[in-house]
Amino acid sequence: MIDYLRAHRFRGIAVGWAVLIACDVAFGSARLDFPFSGSGSSATPLRHEIPLALAVLAVGGLGSAMDSLEETAASGFRRVEISCIVGAVSAAAALLVAAEAFVSPMDTVLLLLRGLLIWVGLALLSGRAWGWRFSWILPLVTLFPLTYWQIDGLGRFRWWDWTDQPGSSMPCWGIAVGSLLAGGGAMALTPWRLNRFLRAFRRSR
Repeated sequence: MIDYLRAHRFRGIAVGWAVLIACDVAFGSARLDFPFSGSGSSATPLRHEIPLALAVLAVGGLGSAMDSLEETAASGFRRVEISCIVGAVSAAAALLVAAEAFVSPMDTVLLLLRGLLIWVGLALLSGRAWGWRFSWILPLVTLFPLTYWQIDGLGRFRWWDWTDQPGSSMPCWGIAVGSLLAGGGAMALTPWRLNRFLRAFRRSR
């Protein structure tokens, strides 16, 4: 486990988390102006986007200089890898909750925690598709609809806008569950499992 953490830049990830949490506490209320489909701008609070960066750092830690070798590793390595990503996501969630508990109501804490889980799932999908160092692609892509189309014609936040819907919004928690299931499936779909599935599919034809 220690050798895995060293090879996967755990210290750098921890420093990144510390910087993000400090920014969350100090500047979380600052408004970010994104392009907006209506008049004005989206003016999204910085703290609503902090979970995206925390998720990308956690999942990006799966990458190393030996990615190609690790993709063919045995089950023992896979157990360590899964344990580390679960531990990393749990640590990011704990840091986020601890920081926000002092400055935000519980509904906001739940909103941010939900966002973290959704972006972790998307980061896992990105990492499996393009490599762990590119785990930021899908999470970053979601910023456009979440900021540009966040308001419907009646001036209400859209049901899928997990960065602005209340922390108790069940549809958004459904998105969180779906994203984690998809990300977990992508994590399990290693190249050798995919090749075995494709061979079995060709034989069945």
